Amino acid sequence: MLIGQKYALIESLDEFMSTLEAEIQQLDDSHMVAVLVLSLQRSDRLQALLNAHYAQIVKAHFCEAISPSLRVKDRFVFATENECWFILPHLSSEALAVLAGHRLLNALSSPINIESHTIFFHPRLGIACAPLHAKSAVELVRNAELALRNAQSNNLRFDLARVTHDQRHGPDDLPRAIKQVLDDNALEIRYQPKVDLRSKSIKSVEALVRWPSDHSQRVATNLLIDTAEQFGLIEQLTIQVFNKVLQEAADWQVQGLQAVVWINLSARLLAMEQLPRVLERLLQVWNMPATSVGLEVTESAFIHDIEHTTALLFELKNLGFRLSIDDFGTGYSSLAYLRRFPIDELKVDRVFVQGMFSSQADKQIVQSIIGLAHNFGLSVVAEGVEQESTLNALRSMGCDEIQGFYFAQPMPAQELITWCDEFRCQGAARL
Repeated sequence: MLIGQKYALIESLDEFMSTLEAEIQQLDDSHMVAVLVLSLQRSDRLQALLNAHYAQIVKAHFCEAISPSLRVKDRFVFATENECWFILPHLSSEALAVLAGHRLLNALSSPINIESHTIFFHPRLGIACAPLHAKSAVELVRNAELALRNAQSNNLRFDLARVTHDQRHGPDDLPRAIKQVLDDNALEIRYQPKVDLRSKSIKSVEALVRWPSDHSQRVATNLLIDTAEQFGLIEQLTIQVFNKVLQEAADWQVQGLQAVVWINLSARLLAMEQLPRVLERLLQVWNMPATSVGLEVTESAFIHDIEHTTALLFELKNLGFRLSIDDFGTGYSSLAYLRRFPIDELKVDRVFVQGMFSSQADKQIVQSIIGLAHNFGLSVVAEGVEQESTLNALRSMGCDEIQGFYFAQPMPAQELITWCDEFRCQGAARL
């Protein structure tokens, strides 16, 4: 059943668990799915106070209150009279799950009035993400429940599930493995070109970090980043990525490839006051202008200390970096960010791009994001383009750049130079 035509209310726990398990099985290397377990602290009193008819009214008010905080793809179920479970699919980081949790809690912070009764929800929340905290639906819900219990016992508004003991100290000790890979300077970088639809040329590429292909373990990129953040390794990882990317970009510029290289910036790094100086020093080492580098940040970058984030983004912009909001539309941010921050570009997430022909809602979302961006004077990149029909639809909507397997998979730097030469000669004919 749809509530307000925005998101789905799942009718049963069995359906919820099967939906969650399907989302977990479909996870790729760059995304995760979150479960949020929301407890309404006073709901036991509500049930004693209100009859069944008014209890339904309370639920209706609850749905209305949370509606602006959820996305089209989000799902939830009333697990019990005092507990609600949410599925938040296709998140690029656990920070987005935390941001969603903040929005839900804030949405339920005000009381509602039903006849002579003033009702406070007093919500608390537990959050868990797959594959970071679990690899099955049952385990993920259990860990979200444990996080909720910890929040309740410690008088917290919410709590995030912990990485388990086995995950931290098992035979495949991921934090230790990441530290060793970083110390060995062994991370790999792959590049995916972005095709400019107007000029039919390659004006920019995205740099994507990858776990070493010859390593005995296989580690998904999102798990690599989130674990590095949790264990204090993200600064070392980011500096290594920037160093490798700038070195390779300097080489390909000598060979005639003039393209802006976009690098993903962890939300946690925006708390580093010295970040602009660090990046500026790396640019100097490789004799690269900041104008040749773009920084992609996700909406989760705007969760904490908005004043500091604003100042830091302006400082990066003043140095010459281009700025983009990655996976736009999949998070929980306010449109006010587009007015407040010095953003150059919005990047439409692949989940909407690939859903355009099966979902009218996804198509409308893509069209709305393109129109919104252009109204703010921003350019738009659509990722996940795999078919000619998708390319044609995006071009008709006025999308500026596209990125996806229709043209190229991520590739090493030297292959990128060859690919761009071939594209100039014959690839543009596909446009």
